[in-house]
Amino acid sequence: MKVAAWFSSVGRAETEVLEAPPARDTGLDFVSQGVLVLDSRGHVTAANDAARSLLRNTRVVGADWRAILKPIASEEALARLSDLLQERGAARRCDEIELRVPGADGTPATVWYRFETPGAAPPEAGTHRVLVITDRSDAVQQSREIADLRAELQSYGEILRALLRLGATRFATAVRRTSDAMERIDAILKQPAREQTAFREKLDATLEAVDRIRREAVLLRLTSLEIAARSFEDAVHELRDRASLSGSDFLPLAIKLDALLGRLALLRTLTRNALPDATAGEAATVTDNGTQILDAPRFLAEAGRTGAPPVDAGIAGAPAPGRLQTALASLTEHIGEEQGRPVRIEFNGLDAVPAVHRPLVKNVAIQLIRNAIIHGIEPPEAREAAGKPSIGTLRLSFVRQANGAGELRFQDDGRGIDPVRVRRTAVEHGLLRPDEAAALSDRQAIKLIFKSGYVRGSADDSAPTHRGLLLVRRYVDAAGGRIALASDPGHNTRFKVLLPPPAH
Repeated sequence: MKVAAWFSSVGRAETEVLEAPPARDTGLDFVSQGVLVLDSRGHVTAANDAARSLLRNTRVVGADWRAILKPIASEEALARLSDLLQERGAARRCDEIELRVPGADGTPATVWYRFETPGAAPPEAGTHRVLVITDRSDAVQQSREIADLRAELQSYGEILRALLRLGATRFATAVRRTSDAMERIDAILKQPAREQTAFREKLDATLEAVDRIRREAVLLRLTSLEIAARSFEDAVHELRDRASLSGSDFLPLAIKLDALLGRLALLRTLTRNALPDATAGEAATVTDNGTQILDAPRFLAEAGRTGAPPVDAGIAGAPAPGRLQTALASLTEHIGEEQGRPVRIEFNGLDAVPAVHRPLVKNVAIQLIRNAIIHGIEPPEAREAAGKPSIGTLRLSFVRQANGAGELRFQDDGRGIDPVRVRRTAVEHGLLRPDEAAALSDRQAIKLIFKSGYVRGSADDSAPTHRGLLLVRRYVDAAGGRIALASDPGHNTRFKVLLPPPAH
């Protein structure tokens, strides 16, 4: 890195720079990374355009480096950088410093930068330090995707070993018990509760059910499922330790529950692929000591013929576009079967989703699909009575704009959202006064379903909303995006998510 030549002019220019910060420090702009030159007090005496661009700040010269980074960095990140700058001598660096910088539209965007010092400064530089900044966002995202893929492949291996070790019958039975426990948790969390006693009864019942899942995971030796169960269990224990509880305290459990559901969805899907008729012909395929005789699992035989791993239907991590589409299709089929509501999903443009947005698209799509099937798509007989096809249809599409921004659209052809009912629920939950609710237009009223106060305490399964919509709003806000909602009662519900361009 060519930094020595910069120092000869830094000391001479310091006073001039502090008095009148230049719009451009051409002496440093031949370097592609961001460069800040700091004096002994930690003030920036020189900077290049790359540094200004990375930090989204044009007035860095003359400012203390802590003041520049404090609005966009955590306390932990600031402490790491402070340690970096205090060390003299050998070159040092801090990798994967997470920052929240303003995006193109002014909303925060998450980036990961590397900060490094080139080593001992030349004698003519005096007490000045050089801080080099490199954008590592793409590399970090790719690394995390690879880690997620490795974790999923490990899960496949664990499932296969459990299947071969236990036999088809015992394996399928353990999976069914796990599924029953998960359904029990979902039912428990939907139960109404307003008093402290009721809240704690819900937590105790939830702990009993998740303990069953964890024990089944230990039996099957499924590490990822066991970890997800323990994480959810820890979150429930944390709530139990609180002196008082409210309905909103249960919302963070939804994130842990999603992770657990993702592991279970992977387990169920692979079980269906490997054991389409797990309980058929048991008498002819069990030995005298009760061991199940297995033919080669179908998914394993297919993998052997193609030389490729089995199709990934898991929903954890940030899968590639093809895997993402497969996972969401599998999830749609699974939830439709559980709810007794046949449904299909159509995709368009998912291959255009940039890697940095795939985790968000995955998480948002999961919640919208679950919400649509459970609360939007009518049962077949109700659809036929309304003149609709018995099979519901979901549509998920993504369009990438020229500037890198994206537009995610989701639509179902279900019952839609009744604004009258939304107003009534908002008043019942104390979110609005009756006169305030009456003053809202229908379009304004249906947006209330994203409010935490609207969901809190609601246990009406037929209500056209779901706790998952709170997560959708949280995901979109965290990414610096915007979400729009429209509905034609009796016909459809439509969501549009606008995502900012990935940070460079």
